[in-house]
Amino acid sequence: MLKEQAVSYYQKGYNCAEAMILGGNAYYELNLPKESFLTMAAFGGGVNREDLCGAISGGVALLGLIFVKNRSCESEIIKEITQEYVDRFESSMGSLNCKILKDSHRNEVEKCTSVVETSGRILEETVEKYKKHRVK
Repeated sequence: MLKEQAVSYYQKGYNCAEAMILGGNAYYELNLPKESFLTMAAFGGGVNREDLCGAISGGVALLGLIFVKNRSCESEIIKEITQEYVDRFESSMGSLNCKILKDSHRNEVEKCTSVVETSGRILEETVEKYKKHRVK
């Protein structure tokens, strides 16, 4: 499952955004080049300012990779898919904001594991729901 892949990377020391893209690459067999993972490095920690959660940023990046062939404007469905994923995450976790999520879901032992796990679960369910629209 995607959530297990993402959590595994998170527990190896990758930030939330990196863990999502690495986990998604492994789970969906996207065969992304190493440089792709570097694009997510600065998104951890809520874009390094405790703003938009890195687990969401990484998940949204995966949606683009999975559902967009060339450009977002050519996809009839990416907006709907992204909104559903983000809305479900926010409803489940109570926020999209890294600081708020850390205050309510982070602990010193597991850190933000539950946030990454929830993001992975919801992303996998969303991809499954819209699987007929996949380009990868």
